[in-house]
Amino acid sequence: MSMTEVAANIAVANQSLGLLGAKAIVLNGSTQNHTYCTTFFDDARDEILVAHKWNFAKKPAYAIQTTDRIFGYDNSFTKPTDCLRVLQIEQDPASEFEVEGDLIITDEGSTPSDWVTATAYLAGEYIQSDSSGATLTYLVDTAFTSSTEATDLTSYCTSAGADYEVLEVEYIYQHTTLGSWPIYVRQCLILNLARMLCSPIKQNEEVAHNLQGMLYGSSKTIGYLDVARSTDAHEGGAIAIQTNTWINARS
Repeated sequence: MSMTEVAANIAVANQSLGLLGAKAIVLNGSTQNHTYCTTFFDDARDEILVAHKWNFAKKPAYAIQTTDRIFGYDNSFTKPTDCLRVLQIEQDPASEFEVEGDLIITDEGSTPSDWVTATAYLAGEYIQSDSSGATLTYLVDTAFTSSTEATDLTSYCTSAGADYEVLEVEYIYQHTTLGSWPIYVRQCLILNLARMLCSPIKQNEEVAHNLQGMLYGSSKTIGYLDVARSTDAHEGGAIAIQTNTWINARS
């Protein structure tokens, strides 16, 4: 769906245009400003999303194995389709991985649990079954409680086509519903979009530079993005200490 068909997106774009003293746009419009906003909107949004581990844009999911590695790490897993930035794997900040294009490469990964009767399965998880004569991995499309294996796999699951491992992934997803963004993150998007729109609309690099400073800050000033990151970081419970090396050194 184009950003021009969503009222919340138009509202954000108009706030960005307002910072430039430019004319507002309307839903499904056709003005030059409308074209500029359509061109830059998605990039401006995604750039803000990957700039921090935003609590509102985190998502857990399973990634499925694609193939064994030729060298280096053992396994390759396909990133979730809406993934913009991988944060951690296997619910463990210490788990090692690298991102290679659309793949997560790592030594981690595990075999999905086998289908068993009278068990609740959630959409998005993987299970295995050998009911066809060969062990296959299945993605659960719709949550269900198991009863008859062949029927369950046909009705609620999609075959991944082979015996694969899966990987637990926490990531930043492409969160496109701006109405549910925290206000402090929407303000970052407004500034970022205005920064991108400045050159084609105002043709004034000084204004673009000032907007960039407002968003990202400088050696002498704190940018709004840093303020938003700080605000977001205060949302949550206690943080467990991951290592006691420094504590041990002090004893």
